[in-house]
Amino acid sequence: MRKNGEFKGSQAAGAFGQPPELQQGEQAFNPFLNESRFGSSYEYVKTLVLLPVLLLRVILFVTSLLFGYCTTKIALLGAKNVLTKPFPSWRRALLLPVRLSARMNLFSCGFQWIHVTGKPAPRQEAPILVSNHVTFADPLFIFFRHLPVIVVAHENLSAPVAGDIMKAMQVIAVKRDAPDSRRNASGAIKRKSMCNDWSHVMIFPEASTTNGKALVSFKAGAFAPGLAVQPIVMRYPHVHMDPSWVADGPALYWLLFRLMTQFHNFMSVEYLPVIHPTVMEQKNPHAFAERVRVTMAQALNVPVTQYSYEDAALAMEAVNLNFHSKAAILEFRKFEKVYQLSLKSAKIWLHKFLAMDPRKRGVVTYQEFINALNLPDCALIQQVFSYFDLRDQGFINFSQYAAGIAFVAKHEKHKEAIQATFRFFHRDGDELLDKAQAQSSFHEIIPSITNQQIYLLIDKFNANKAGVIGMADFAQFFEVNPEYLLIFLIAKPDLLSSSKKSFAEDFLNVDRKMTER
Repeated sequence: MRKNGEFKGSQAAGAFGQPPELQQGEQAFNPFLNESRFGSSYEYVKTLVLLPVLLLRVILFVTSLLFGYCTTKIALLGAKNVLTKPFPSWRRALLLPVRLSARMNLFSCGFQWIHVTGKPAPRQEAPILVSNHVTFADPLFIFFRHLPVIVVAHENLSAPVAGDIMKAMQVIAVKRDAPDSRRNASGAIKRKSMCNDWSHVMIFPEASTTNGKALVSFKAGAFAPGLAVQPIVMRYPHVHMDPSWVADGPALYWLLFRLMTQFHNFMSVEYLPVIHPTVMEQKNPHAFAERVRVTMAQALNVPVTQYSYEDAALAMEAVNLNFHSKAAILEFRKFEKVYQLSLKSAKIWLHKFLAMDPRKRGVVTYQEFINALNLPDCALIQQVFSYFDLRDQGFINFSQYAAGIAFVAKHEKHKEAIQATFRFFHRDGDELLDKAQAQSSFHEIIPSITNQQIYLLIDKFNANKAGVIGMADFAQFFEVNPEYLLIFLIAKPDLLSSSKKSFAEDFLNVDRKMTER
């Protein structure tokens, strides 16, 4: 950002240097957005005409679901260790009515016929199936055709009716936010895929639904065993009704209503040739996953992207806050590779960014930025903003904000910079900082800052009643708010080197005092 020719953006490098500008796509599409809208006169008339059909379809859907639930209960009578021990063939035969009920569910949702091409490979040839994931119809079809072992989110097992049916599939349940659960799931995938007593292992490697316009990053779990996989690609050609069940789209009840008020919904399933991993790919499951992803993308004629499940979670977070999902997606895989960014940190930063955007446009202007930080308009703060606005546009999006924050927060000298800033605030060498010292230091860095703005900032440091700030509270503030640390890194490019010199002097002083004693 430039203002009155005062500086150029490159001058905002500061003590850490300039952050790398991640090459972001133009975001011509959003894979987590369902753009279907109900509003045309044609849709209104069609819905009215199909209301009697809707009633019949609802009855069929509920009846087949309850039938499937009841037959599942019968099939599981006396079964022990359902999730860890393979069913004998006779018990699997008892689940045939449940599989048929899944096909009736699809029929009631308007999928009267499903076009299938390609040939499913026997389990001995390809023990693992992988597919793109668009909507709830995907697992219903897979369940009907294969009765596979499927990987699901752990919380789905507690869902009424559907939870029991999932148990009959002998699913591998995973808590996506728990590393131990993910490791256990990875081990279960390997064990079950290597043993022919189990059915196919079925995995949606995107770990999230998309609108089918791209393939997002694959998780490596399906490819870690180093066994052959058969890709399946699902397509849902449509004109009026997009059936995708995504973060920024209709709720499930509305999606079902729309599907049931169409004359017919198109679905095609293609089984691709089995893909065997190379020796190198057996050691590097990410490389194997990428080759399979590219093969599936070519079959679907869609691009591959660096979006991921984490982007879907961020998109859902934005939608819940009444923002457009596009405001939150990052191409998370790029950030993860460069900054080792976690979803937890990304969500915290997203909430902070969206709080700066009162007009809900998905971008933050310079004025909105300084208002949110409660800082005056001056050359230094303009440089801080330029640290994010590398393209000198006068506004930043969440991707730019997250890149700047991540560069500071994940920098190898981050803690050292916080300590150096604390030493800048107080020069007497003790471990406590009073408000007078803080006020003096803020005025030195930002002469135009008002006392009221300083007092509000000091309050954020969690000062005690005596107005004294401890090192722990000081450090915690800058850990949570790296943008404020950036002010000192830019204002004092020699902050880290001068701090080391100051620390050495303090150490000599302490040593001298100890000697005198």
